[in-house]
Amino acid sequence: ITRLSETYRKIRNSAKFILSNLYDFNPDTDKVNNDDLKKIDKWILFKQRTIVFSEIYNAYENFEFYKAYKAIYDFCNEDLSMYYLDMVKGRLYTYAAKSIERRSAQTALYEILNLLVRLIAPILVFTAEDIWQHMPKEEKDKDIKSAHLLDWLSHQQISAQLALGKIKGSVAYNDLEVIIALIPGITKALEEKRLTGLIGSSYDAKINMLTKDHSRYKFLEGLKGDLPEIFKVSQVEVSLKEDWEIGAVANSNYPDIAIEIIKAEGEKCQRCWNYSKTVGKDKEHSSICEKCVAVVVSQNN
Repeated sequence: ITRLSETYRKIRNSAKFILSNLYDFNPDTDKVNNDDLKKIDKWILFKQRTIVFSEIYNAYENFEFYKAYKAIYDFCNEDLSMYYLDMVKGRLYTYAAKSIERRSAQTALYEILNLLVRLIAPILVFTAEDIWQHMPKEEKDKDIKSAHLLDWLSHQQISAQLALGKIKGSVAYNDLEVIIALIPGITKALEEKRLTGLIGSSYDAKINMLTKDHSRYKFLEGLKGDLPEIFKVSQVEVSLKEDWEIGAVANSNYPDIAIEIIKAEGEKCQRCWNYSKTVGKDKEHSSICEKCVAVVVSQNN
């Protein structure tokens, strides 16, 4: 009973976190097109709409409710809580309210919840109803009074929701699966540096990613802008090097990639907690980085 209670709370708390970050989101006017979503947002949507949905759909079709419950829990506990929701907090909390980056995260959260409320309805009846009564809705759904009057989505309907189709989503998914596989090794390396006193929070760190392979370098360099958010650090540098520095540790999943953890460069921004060389350059807002200065100025105007 205790384990089941903890499992239920994990699912409920995932939905609660999503709801709390959709308070200013109108799906009819604020949704971001699939083309403009950030790669990590495409990754989580593709995973839920294909892999997770298929597993749950098949379980319900065969009346294997325990399999559906486990798939829902694993998605909420691992993919959402351990990875995605923790990664996008910075975008949700520190970017401008109507910025494309924040709206991209909100779009993903809305789509996740809009499908999740259907997936949990057969086994978490009252929780699904609570979610439906409080979540933002598209105009076409506003007259649906209950979560239990929603249409059950088919595989075809889910695929159709990906604006550019399954292939476009799978590219982002396959790319990000490589990066997600690097996280356990990076987390361990960050913890080791924390124990030595080099860093406190992971945002005190900069990651140097080293590879000897040209194609791997081009792949990592292409994702460079997304890596700090995914790894939850202030900075990530990608280098093509034949000889790795002392202290660089090869990744167990991808031996052609090594990482080195060093202290992040610059000063700590008091607003987003990331380190940046731009902190202090704006005299009026001397304690925050240039990204946060831009947000503060735009919000005040």
